[in-house]
Amino acid sequence: MKMFRLTLILLGCLLLIQPVAAARTSIDRIVAVVDESVITARQLTDRINLIKLDFRKSNRRLPGNDVLQRQVLEALINDSLLLQEAKRRGIKITDGQLNQAMQRLARQNKMSLSNFRKALINDGVDYDKYRETIRREMTVSTLGRQYSQRNATISEAEVDDFIKLSGDNETNYEYRISHILIALPDAAPPDQVSEAQDIAEEILVELDQGAQFEELANTFSAGDTALQGGDLGWRKKAEIPSLFTSEILAMEPGGYAGPIRSANGFHIIYLKEVRDLEQTISQQTRTRHILIKPNELISEEDARERLYEFRERILAGEDFGRLARLYSVDYVSGAEGGDIGWMDPGSTVKDYEVAASRLEIGELSEPVRSQFGWHLIEVTGRREVDETEQNKRNKIYSQLLQQKQSEAFDLWKRRLRDEAYVIIVDEPDA
Repeated sequence: MKMFRLTLILLGCLLLIQPVAAARTSIDRIVAVVDESVITARQLTDRINLIKLDFRKSNRRLPGNDVLQRQVLEALINDSLLLQEAKRRGIKITDGQLNQAMQRLARQNKMSLSNFRKALINDGVDYDKYRETIRREMTVSTLGRQYSQRNATISEAEVDDFIKLSGDNETNYEYRISHILIALPDAAPPDQVSEAQDIAEEILVELDQGAQFEELANTFSAGDTALQGGDLGWRKKAEIPSLFTSEILAMEPGGYAGPIRSANGFHIIYLKEVRDLEQTISQQTRTRHILIKPNELISEEDARERLYEFRERILAGEDFGRLARLYSVDYVSGAEGGDIGWMDPGSTVKDYEVAASRLEIGELSEPVRSQFGWHLIEVTGRREVDETEQNKRNKIYSQLLQQKQSEAFDLWKRRLRDEAYVIIVDEPDA
């Protein structure tokens, strides 16, 4: 069974593959102390084995065992720091939220939750540990979102400046970017800065001599995507890290540049591909809904059954708008008969948008679960519209904000690592 999406999910997790019985007889060892937590040899070995599996499936060349072990241990240390910080801030993912996430993962793999569980077990994955891995990922994601929203904002003046500098043509392209980070702590002494710069210069020499960027990133980069060859993915211009923008826009695909100094250290950047995004027509959908939220008095099943009852009443001729005004707990749309207006793709939560996309105009959905509760949805219209200047401006604002928040969170993560109490206790063979 091909499970491409599942492989991507597993790669980013602290997933523990079920060991054979003989392996369980060995005593687990502590390999690192990270503030108030520890990392064990089994955690390290399991993550390394998972990375090796992913490299084999994607036909990529593995870095040496010592390099791989160092990269994976550093990733585990960073994960531990973020989870401890989330705990201090009172961030907790409930069983209900976790169950919803598991349902979404199953749907993304085109399976029922039961079949998804069986597929994981057949692949040798401990399902209970997998669930806890997803909980940890959700915890870190929530931490990042909370920190970024408080510490990074975009002004209208910044949007104006971006539009002036970009011109119309540049906003129609996406750029596939990779990077290598030679990390430095805050207030690094001059000799440490000089050493990091020398390493960056040596990497550039190797690139000049034909070395593969991806393999150098696997070996030398301290960035979060080191073991993905430094790949930062496709970025619209506003989503390119501001430090790299001028260099990237001046490059042809296959070009690289550096070393570029930042608060984190020295960067080498690589432009893999460019693609044209020329598209002026936007598909919009208009919907209305009735929202019921489970709580201490209303169970999940009660909320769902209530919407089934409303659905039957509407199909029998009762007015949707009247029921929305009486019962929907989305009080803003409820006052408008459940109407939430015209939506661009991506402007609402995925579960809601996917359900709406499958409906004909005038058709009622089955009850749909999202992070906000249970919805009964009706599509009331669809249209194609030309993108207005305001729409383009809104998208640029969103892209700039996302990139600024990402940069703020990355810088904060680096500072957490620099200030942490970390001891490498043991280095077991991978």
